[in-house]
Amino acid sequence: MATISVLLSTYNGQKYITEQIQSILKQTFSDFVLYIRDDGSSDDTLNIIHNLASTDSRIVVINDVSEDTNKNLGFGESFSTIAKYALTNSDASYFAFCDQDDYWEEDKLEVALSYFEKANSDTPTLFASNYYICDDTLNVTGTFNETNPMTGVTFENLFFEGVFPGFTMMINRKLAELSFDNNYSKDIYYHDKWVTLIALGLNGQIIYSEKPLAKYRRHSDAVSSTNLGIIKKIKWRVDKVLNGDFCPRTRQMLKCFSEMFYGDVDSSIKHFLDTFNSSKIFKKTFYPKHLRRSFSGEVMLRLILLLGKL
Repeated sequence: MATISVLLSTYNGQKYITEQIQSILKQTFSDFVLYIRDDGSSDDTLNIIHNLASTDSRIVVINDVSEDTNKNLGFGESFSTIAKYALTNSDASYFAFCDQDDYWEEDKLEVALSYFEKANSDTPTLFASNYYICDDTLNVTGTFNETNPMTGVTFENLFFEGVFPGFTMMINRKLAELSFDNNYSKDIYYHDKWVTLIALGLNGQIIYSEKPLAKYRRHSDAVSSTNLGIIKKIKWRVDKVLNGDFCPRTRQMLKCFSEMFYGDVDSSIKHFLDTFNSSKIFKKTFYPKHLRRSFSGEVMLRLILLLGKL
């Protein structure tokens, strides 16, 4: 069986999906299977995937072998379905995550694998890398982070903000089983944050490569707070959180992590879980540790807690 399972969930991604899949198929390390599940696209995405699959046996389209066929499950459950299928139907040692509109450097899997060969397979281990930031046509405009973004990051920070995007990640089988071989993973929307939480909370290993191994498209129509002043940035973030899915998704992740791993974590993490699973607004709002790494992010989150939204 293949050494690596690559996991890709798609939805209305016809514009870039061919380019992304071709970048995977051109990897210098070729012993992998690409598992794809389309989440009920209304455009030509699934037909494009089928055409590509007909030319390369390493592509497995889960829609063709799964009972849920083309149902729209939502991103979190769709990705969980792929991960569970790959765990059940392969003995792969590693699992790489993929998005539908980015682009992989040709040595992405080879570089990641070289780090895992030095790691303990019995320890839940996560690899992530730097990446190029690009425009819609993959012209490079910058990079993500040349130094390890996990430096100084606590378990508390991770619950309220992501560190690594999923498309930069590869995890070992131990971490994949802890993350997805259960009845909870379908309820987790942020699979990238989920696996990072488990690796950190259970004293696993998190590895970072400063070498950019993928190209991330920053779409021209994307809304960002980057150019806003501090007050406007806080207001923008509060509005975005209050009107979005951040709070219910974070509460769900707290619930799932607590029910699965409470007995496996240290006392400081237990204290955090107890506090934020409670209904005590004051205790949560004035929790003594930093919850976000940026000042504006910290102020925004404390306001959300004071309003009893989380």
